[in-house]
Amino acid sequence: MKKLKAVVVGAGWSAEGHTKAFQHYGVEVLAICARKPEVVQKVASRLGVAEASTDWRKSLLKHKPDIVALTTPAILRTEVIELAVDLGCHIISEKPLALTAEEAGHIYHLIKDTGLKHGFAATHLYDPSVAYMRQLLMQRKVIGELKEVDIGYNRRISNGTSSETVKPWNWMNSLAHGGGVLNNGLTHQLGMLERMTGMKVVSAIGEARTVIREAPVVPEIRDFRVWVRKRLTVEEASKFEWQVCDAEDNFSALFRMAPSAVKASESPRKILVTMRTHPGVPTHTPTGGWYFYGSNGTLVGQGRHILAPILLYTMDSQTALKNIDDTAEELPVPKRLTDALPRIGDDIQNKWVALVRDFLADIENRPHEPYLTFQDGWRYQIAIDAIRTSKGWTQIPG
Repeated sequence: MKKLKAVVVGAGWSAEGHTKAFQHYGVEVLAICARKPEVVQKVASRLGVAEASTDWRKSLLKHKPDIVALTTPAILRTEVIELAVDLGCHIISEKPLALTAEEAGHIYHLIKDTGLKHGFAATHLYDPSVAYMRQLLMQRKVIGELKEVDIGYNRRISNGTSSETVKPWNWMNSLAHGGGVLNNGLTHQLGMLERMTGMKVVSAIGEARTVIREAPVVPEIRDFRVWVRKRLTVEEASKFEWQVCDAEDNFSALFRMAPSAVKASESPRKILVTMRTHPGVPTHTPTGGWYFYGSNGTLVGQGRHILAPILLYTMDSQTALKNIDDTAEELPVPKRLTDALPRIGDDIQNKWVALVRDFLADIENRPHEPYLTFQDGWRYQIAIDAIRTSKGWTQIPG
């Protein structure tokens, strides 16, 4: 097969992740594109990419690559995808797919009948704990028939003067840039949920809330990894200009899920999923957890994107006579599943690599595991819009 070639649009953390993943599998990354010449040149040099471009359109027209990886904030998605489709490029896009469900639908329908491959990079579903939870849920003998799911995690949210530290402003605080915990967290969680249960989200309802209303702008912070860790004292923060934050940092939602495939003669069996951030998470653990309630027991994955440890709570005729915690059994993730995840960097990098592995195999007509596509990005954006607008139960296409 010919050597595939790619252009990466964006120069942040995810651009580095996609570039390294492509290079790991022998794809030649011809150019990295971003607005600031000093930033893109530094990233391209560090990753061994020959062209550092400040004009993505010119680079796409010049190279006509096999693959375009779109790693910019969502505000910059549509134009790049439109040109890439016109040029016949396969496309991987970071999440969210767009700023609204309408725009995401436009993007999906633009590519759906072209024969081009499209990947949606909500990659935490590649965590080995997700694969193990799926195996456990598929084995009816573990907890019986799945009845309901409860998901919650704690988020420390504060940016007022009463807090000891203040978090700087970032594009994550701006709806216009594709920020918010729904765009950047729920997309992962829905992908994980559907992978683990083998079911599809078919409707959603909820409410989004914005607690942090403003934050100081620290100009030199560009790398998302730096922003995640950065904290300022109240005195330090007072020296910067503050910018309005309008993206949600808190939400509560309900989802209905149904099997992916149902016989025409059958009515689909639906289960209810509750998902919420602090306060009111369904667990006493600091990191939160995923609770899968079955007819004969409960599986609990503690954590947000990595479900560890996984605990099994069994029920029998004697359970009511004692504390259910006495029945807890820890289930370590099998080594064969952790070994199945490619290993070239940290856990987040390895999940980008896993997506690229499956995406490239699909392009080359080789066997591969299913991966998320622009259809999923569109579906998840419908759920996000439903939660943000609180407009009642909204149907989500399968």
